[in-house]
Amino acid sequence: MELFLMSLIALVIALVIRRRDAFVFRWQLTRHTWVVIGTGMLAFALSASLLLFEAGSTARIFIHYGLIYVMCGAAIPWGYTLLVERGTGADMAVRRERWAVSLIVSVILAGLFVPIIISGGDLGAIGAGRIAKAAFVLTGAGGLFEVFLYCGFIHLRVEKAFGTIPAILLTAVLYVLWHAGTQLPLEDDPAAAVVKLFWVGVMFQSVFSMTRNWLLIWPFFHAAGVMIDFAVNIGEVALVSERFPWAVAAVTSMALTVALLVWRWAGSRQTA
Repeated sequence: MELFLMSLIALVIALVIRRRDAFVFRWQLTRHTWVVIGTGMLAFALSASLLLFEAGSTARIFIHYGLIYVMCGAAIPWGYTLLVERGTGADMAVRRERWAVSLIVSVILAGLFVPIIISGGDLGAIGAGRIAKAAFVLTGAGGLFEVFLYCGFIHLRVEKAFGTIPAILLTAVLYVLWHAGTQLPLEDDPAAAVVKLFWVGVMFQSVFSMTRNWLLIWPFFHAAGVMIDFAVNIGEVALVSERFPWAVAAVTSMALTVALLVWRWAGSRQTA
């Protein structure tokens, strides 16, 4: 109930901030719309395929950190935006506009979650080292994947096709699907977790919609949200921390991929 109310409040605030634009509905599907939805479904299919492999297996690690995080979180969104759409970082929500406000609000929102994490999670028994590693895994690798794919790539283009409210709701649904083979198997009640993740998705997408700047979500707000899930609700921080080396490899690969695509994009603009 608390999560539902928080998500509803975030949605209402987003609609108030967006004002008239929030209640504009349209039907303007383009090939870009189908590409982003298809990429979201690809992340879902890859996540579901993780259920076929044992935890810790090479195939599972490659799919999770290579195909999902690097390919769906960096290569496809940034490659399509820069080389196909001929867009810029702003088209992936990496923009200068309202960056300071976004960062400040993100810190404030994350601060509201800190008491819940401290009181609900047995952090003392886990240890600072494991907590730091788990935070990097969840927010460094997983966070960049989620903010690039679901905020910068999917949300902005679905909004152009359908409007603000459909973008928030549809992106939240796609966000739930990608957890099929990752978080849902760790939950005591997967069916209830689907509902929970949907409202988490609504909250995140509503907050993002306020400024449509990635700094509103990443890193602070996202970090607080996932730490509540894994430190308080699921209690798998120690397990997640063991994936630290793979997260480092994924983040490094994502950074190199984006840098290479930006270099290619810059070169194509100079020769155009």
